[in-house]
Amino acid sequence: MGSTSRSGSARWLAIALTGVLAVGVGVLAVAAYQHANPDLSDLAAEPAPTFDLGVETAEPTPEVTQTAEAIARSEERFFAIGDGAWWRATAGACGTTEPLLERSTDAGATWIDVTPRYRTIGQIASLDPLAGTEAEMVSSMGEACETQALRTYTQGTYWDSYPDILPAIRYIDPLDPAVVHIGGGQTTEAPCANPIGLRASGDVVALICGGTPHRWSDGSWQPIEVAGATALAATPPSLLIAHTDAACPGLAITEVADTTTLVGCLPEVDPAAPLAITRDGEAIRAWSGDTISEVAAP
Repeated sequence: MGSTSRSGSARWLAIALTGVLAVGVGVLAVAAYQHANPDLSDLAAEPAPTFDLGVETAEPTPEVTQTAEAIARSEERFFAIGDGAWWRATAGACGTTEPLLERSTDAGATWIDVTPRYRTIGQIASLDPLAGTEAEMVSSMGEACETQALRTYTQGTYWDSYPDILPAIRYIDPLDPAVVHIGGGQTTEAPCANPIGLRASGDVVALICGGTPHRWSDGSWQPIEVAGATALAATPPSLLIAHTDAACPGLAITEVADTTTLVGCLPEVDPAAPLAITRDGEAIRAWSGDTISEVAAP
């Protein structure tokens, strides 16, 4: 009886020791697995390492496209060529920026300042050649910035007011640019709040709104599909437009009549600078910066 009891106790002790050993082996196995496969969920991601192989790489340079910027009205330019004299002007702004009017008798080689300051001129709104060696313009005058039509018959030395011809001239109102005088004493609303560059001759009347030319036709402003316009010249029956175009460095000149034709380029002209263009016989000339240049073939 005693022998049987001792045998059973020994068997249970062996079973218990086997269980303890199994648990210990399991714990050791789990520890070994965690050491070989650590939990990375709580660790911040580290940046991938980089290696300098001694080779310089450059970031791709984006293609730069020249664009025309909006020109302030005070910086607007006028350029007119008559049979015996060339005329040019910067508009100025009544009460703040003095305009400048100049005359040349040697095809633009030299210029003489003929601004009629004695008449307290405030702003120039149009400029056209007259009677070979003379000129006429619309300008605002005096402290009240009264709009007047002025003519010179003394090669720019003296200017007189001609109230009777003012209603016939086409121009953007110096005091309210949203108002356009279209001749015959009539006015119309501009196609935008701040148009620039109005040019008129014969039945060609056009201006620029936000880089888009608009031509007055059949009692309304009709946009012309030429983008990036900076200057116009009315040359009946056509309209010349200076504008940005991939076909020309600087600026392109397009002629719009029954068809639209790229007629030349101004490669040295800054598209963001004030510009005036005009036709001189068969030539097209431009005034930008201090330079008078001729349009080159595209």
